Amino acid sequence: MSTREDQERAEAVDSTISLVGGDRDPWGAGGGGGLKSTSSGSDPGENEGDRVPLPGRYEDLGRIAVGGFGEVRRVRDVLLERTIAMKILHAEHAHRAGVRQRFLAEVQVTAQLQHPGIVAVHDGGELPDGRLWFTMKEVVGRTLSAVIQEIHGTAGPDGFNATSSGWTFRRVVDAFVRILQAVAYAHSRGVVHRDIKPENLMVGELGEVLVMDWGIARLTGVADSGAGPHSAPIDNEAGGLTQTGDILGTPAYMAPEQARGAMGLHGPATDVYALGAVLYCLLVGRAPYQGRSPAEVLYAVLAGAPPPVAEAARGGPPVPAELCSVCDRAMQREIPDRYPNAAAMADDIVAWLDGARLREQALAALSNASVYEPEIARLRSEAAALRGKARVLQSDVQPADPIEKKRPAWELEDEANRAGRAAALAEIRWLDAVHGALSVDPGLPEAHEALSDHYRGRLIEAELSHREEDAARAEELLRIHDRGKHAAFLRGDGRLTVVTDPPGAEVLVERYVLKDRRLVAVAEGSLGETPLRGAALQRGSYLLRLRAPGRAEVRYPVLIERDGHWDGCAPGDSEPTPIHLPREGEIGPEEVLVPAGYCWTGGDPEAPDSLPARRVWIDAFVIGKHPVTNEEYLAFLNDLVSQGRVEEALAACPRAHDGMGADPDSAFAYGRDGDGRFQLRQHHAGTIWRQRAPVVAITWNNAIAYMKWMGERTGLPYRLPHELEREKAVRGADARRFSWGDHFDATYACVMASQGQTPSAAEVTEYPADESPYGMRGGTGNTRDFCGNLWTLEGPAPSDHRLRIEPAPTDDQEYRSGRGGAWSSVENLCRAACRFVVRPSYRRNTAGFRLVRSYVG
Repeated sequence: MSTREDQERAEAVDSTISLVGGDRDPWGAGGGGGLKSTSSGSDPGENEGDRVPLPGRYEDLGRIAVGGFGEVRRVRDVLLERTIAMKILHAEHAHRAGVRQRFLAEVQVTAQLQHPGIVAVHDGGELPDGRLWFTMKEVVGRTLSAVIQEIHGTAGPDGFNATSSGWTFRRVVDAFVRILQAVAYAHSRGVVHRDIKPENLMVGELGEVLVMDWGIARLTGVADSGAGPHSAPIDNEAGGLTQTGDILGTPAYMAPEQARGAMGLHGPATDVYALGAVLYCLLVGRAPYQGRSPAEVLYAVLAGAPPPVAEAARGGPPVPAELCSVCDRAMQREIPDRYPNAAAMADDIVAWLDGARLREQALAALSNASVYEPEIARLRSEAAALRGKARVLQSDVQPADPIEKKRPAWELEDEANRAGRAAALAEIRWLDAVHGALSVDPGLPEAHEALSDHYRGRLIEAELSHREEDAARAEELLRIHDRGKHAAFLRGDGRLTVVTDPPGAEVLVERYVLKDRRLVAVAEGSLGETPLRGAALQRGSYLLRLRAPGRAEVRYPVLIERDGHWDGCAPGDSEPTPIHLPREGEIGPEEVLVPAGYCWTGGDPEAPDSLPARRVWIDAFVIGKHPVTNEEYLAFLNDLVSQGRVEEALAACPRAHDGMGADPDSAFAYGRDGDGRFQLRQHHAGTIWRQRAPVVAITWNNAIAYMKWMGERTGLPYRLPHELEREKAVRGADARRFSWGDHFDATYACVMASQGQTPSAAEVTEYPADESPYGMRGGTGNTRDFCGNLWTLEGPAPSDHRLRIEPAPTDDQEYRSGRGGAWSSVENLCRAACRFVVRPSYRRNTAGFRLVRSYVG
């Protein structure tokens, strides 16, 4: 800034003749031109001798306020029986031409502004001693300054709250619009106020909004042609009342041209600047300029623009961007850059108010929707609880039981269905209420956000349930209502983190694509070497092959979800769990490694007794690639025979399954040779038995005996799989329904529909398509597997989303879990989430087993 500019500003400040309003108030009660009172009482400092002799029509009721040039008195108009206010010049100024002329100018300017927002002049005249007077309505109420202070006193980080007297932010803005409209009328009459500030704007006790104090108003000589006939008011700049270089107004709210004393530039845009400054105060809670003295504030006005209103409001309650834009335009330093008049400024704020009113009505409609949300949650929870109770009762009911025993479970199911229907109807009402809010305000962000959140949940649910049509519908509705919150989710890109032990493994990527109704892994290339952290990957199901010298290849399925990060972090951990790469030969040729990680379990409504959908972390384990075969089981029995443990071998021998009623002589599925060794019979109990087919018609206890025998032979900690381990081994990471994907076809597995007239278990190497992402075979058909955990209706309850292995005892008759389809199964019984219940002493010719051992590397 140059020295010359500083000097000009200093000269401008020094040339000040009158700073009126809050800095200098010659009239009292707010300055010239307005008669206002914030109480109904008179001036308590007045003596009885101070009463003024008034014209006979008026009765003096006492002084309201007093200033340097005059006073304001409350009077009663005895002719019309009303109480009004009278402004009277002081006696010492009664004959001062300049003061009289300014007083008359104020009277004429105010008298010709016939608008509800401007106080009308009733009468006027001259007292016998030469003092001029005029009467106006006495306004009882509050200044806009007090209202702004009150509304900001309630402000919080989320916005402005309603005050105890009922003021809201929108109501204050509405009052400000009426101020704009009053000033716009004055501009249309060729009058500029020149001292607009919150203290000169009144809100009456009856709700009226008034622009007061027209004492330094100026006639510009430019009025609307259609304004009607009026006598020309006296110009208060005529006759030398004010000269170029005079500074009139209140510094904190005056336009730059006003601060420079450039009288010739004072016009409607000067008032527009002041109105912008009032709006600035409304939005921020303080004037645009502040200082220790009027001269200091005036110097700041001349120095440059105040901080933008949005910046000044930062840290306080949020303010509408549209109003900030209006304020910024109104307070432009250059006159052509401002609104041309108050009417143009009012149009923009009215437009915002119309939107704000619609928004309030829409939010009220949206609040009606919120009442349904807890009801929906309650009903859904109630329906789930009732269905759980029904399943508990049904677990003790046999198909042939009488109706009376089945009825309690049926009644619970009916009650659950009623609760489910009620929840669905409540959800429809919720959707209707939200759309009702949008019918009022189509752009209501809160309604769109509520709907986008709703459809995001529906999309996740549909994708997890593999309901493609529902997923497509939910995705499209989410796109319609999302306003950016779910953009990353909709793009579908995700990230992948892989850490191995040892590091440096190459990560080869294969993406699962649908071919012939089967998910086939198609090679896409290499992602590089581990560790990989946050590698970008499109949404989808993948098979990673981890390879390192001297290590066995590890198959690692991953599911990259929408806007998700497959980070490999176990529950509660902040760092990925390393994937151990076994040394070559550490995993047997008939075993597969299932690395630690998350998987989706349950969630298949078409699978009998499916558990709810849950994302569970399951630690690494090694599972048999195939079920234990007849060949392997014969080796176990014959080893027992060789040890002289014949009775144990006979107890463990497969035999006619429960319910067939076979006689003891033909019960055993295996025959014996002359040395007492067991050997396979090709045909038994109406089915074909094959050497490399899974062993069946044994009990859970028989499987435990084999498990212990294998543990003794190998020194490895074998056990039966937990049912969730078995489910993960089949489904991988993407919650597929069958080993090969979501579409069932009998061609791919040994099931009832894939066989001829004599169905039976197939050899384990047949049906190679029945292979899981980890390489486990026969997960969908051939034989189902005994599992090592107790069966409960509600299923396993993972602790903190992590499976804890708790093997079932070996000396009781409680129900055990079973998983998998069998050679005699139909489609729904082959689904990976389907659960079966078995007694440990029962045997079926559809059930076998495979072994598992935990793997820690």
